[in-house]
Amino acid sequence: MDSFNVLIFYKMDKNLHLDNVLKSYNINLDEGSLLENYKKKRDKVKEALEKEFGDKIVKIINSGSYAKSTAINTKFDLDLCVHFKKGSYSTLKEMYDAVFDFLSKKFKKDDADLIKVRPQKVSVGLKFNVESEDLLFDVTPGRKTDEKTTDDNINLYINDDEIEANWTKTNIQSQIDYIKGRNKERECIKLLKVWKYNHDIELKSFFVELITIKAFEAVEVDKEVGKWNRLKKVIEFMRDNIESVSLIDPGNSNNNVANSLTKEEKTELKDYWKEMLEKIEKDDTKLKYYFPENPKYPTKEEVYENDAKKSASILSTQTFG
Repeated sequence: MDSFNVLIFYKMDKNLHLDNVLKSYNINLDEGSLLENYKKKRDKVKEALEKEFGDKIVKIINSGSYAKSTAINTKFDLDLCVHFKKGSYSTLKEMYDAVFDFLSKKFKKDDADLIKVRPQKVSVGLKFNVESEDLLFDVTPGRKTDEKTTDDNINLYINDDEIEANWTKTNIQSQIDYIKGRNKERECIKLLKVWKYNHDIELKSFFVELITIKAFEAVEVDKEVGKWNRLKKVIEFMRDNIESVSLIDPGNSNNNVANSLTKEEKTELKDYWKEMLEKIEKDDTKLKYYFPENPKYPTKEEVYENDAKKSASILSTQTFG
């Protein structure tokens, strides 16, 4: 019998892979451990703020990616937004400083796990260390724009000496509501967050959320069948429109989130997405490079596929005769 080599050809199922990626980054996989610790600390901070500021507070709402259902399990944004009454403080700076002073002095003294409190642009950043894990989340103080209305419009203090205006208006609840019920959009947003996280891309999550929703509306992405086709459409839209797109903040019609990037940054991203799509088109396994599974939670399909590849590698080098 003549000898011959066995050649193994591997064809990747892009939709299956992206489905596995979403499964491996599902925030509920950390339920009872890291996520549970986050929730406990967030609730403790919330209770402490309510006790300290009492009737000056209208309400405290959960914000961030967890509230929007766009979180991935490598980074939790279980943030809090404190709504103060309009007449609670004479200035926004006074309000901001009161929250910062309480968290950095009194609360920090009462919670040994709190290792850092830092002033940020509109929020106060907290860093806890629990069971050797760092837990980070923000507390954003805001003052209602009108005492008589029931809406969630608030003014925030901008803690930045380089900016002329020291306040801005927002409505965080509107931002949360804007993404409600958009299940396919949220899938794409999570996948893009996986890409951002694994490739150290400096791009605001809020920007990703708004441009993804814009893509769905502009090119009817939801009509596409399959996770890869929808994700590809979104990336194509970002590539083609990043330099001109307008992304209006649903919480403040005067805030165009697209302006958070410079012209140079937009051009760099356009080139990046162009190269990404070309590489995946040429070699579909590149999808795993840009959108890898969380190695902490490999799916059964991924384990099986790795075993199959090892077997294929052995077979391809064997000679039969």
